[in-house]
Amino acid sequence: MDRKEIKELAKSKIKGNLWKLLWPMLAISLVEGLLSSIFTPKGATVDYTNLNATASTPQMPVGNALIILLIGIICGIAMIAYKKYVLNFAREGKCEFKDILDCMKEKWLNIILSEILVGILVFLASMLFVIPGIILAFAYSMVTYLVVDTNLGATDAMKESRRMMKGYKMDYFVFCLSFIGWGLLVPFTLGLLLIWLTPYMEVAEAIYYDKLKEKTKIA
Repeated sequence: MDRKEIKELAKSKIKGNLWKLLWPMLAISLVEGLLSSIFTPKGATVDYTNLNATASTPQMPVGNALIILLIGIICGIAMIAYKKYVLNFAREGKCEFKDILDCMKEKWLNIILSEILVGILVFLASMLFVIPGIILAFAYSMVTYLVVDTNLGATDAMKESRRMMKGYKMDYFVFCLSFIGWGLLVPFTLGLLLIWLTPYMEVAEAIYYDKLKEKTKIA
């Protein structure tokens, strides 16, 4: 995979389109923050070991905690569905918030299942040894894209991702490492660099997926 070509293509695509790529992420984060604050009693904290405990600091009611958890799950699904939005932009330059909503409606169950399954497997592998966990994480790195972009179920997407990444895990690892330099500059810009860096990385990753998909003949 030609990393330089992918990154240059991503830069050309995001030029003049930063807001188009940023606003959905900001909207999802804003909605999550506002709804969570509404259901968080003033000064309350969550003690998951004893939600009914009496303390000087008010405890979060169980119902509120569950609602906040549900809000987090829904917004998490929306952020994953955002990958479809970015894919559409990277491919055609056209994307609508409807892309995210449609993806959430059609793929929400597969998104949840794939995230849970991959998370458990990578966690268990990491508990044994760190390196096998990292290798497995890269083997499943395309699961999210496959779930939002194809008709594959969670387990099939995991199988396809492993096949897709066979022989490309190190290449993708180096591709990810190539953004570290930009990441190190973020604190020196007080975070402002993220306005450009986040869309750049999202689009570059989407292009990488598309090129790898074409090369490995994923349907």
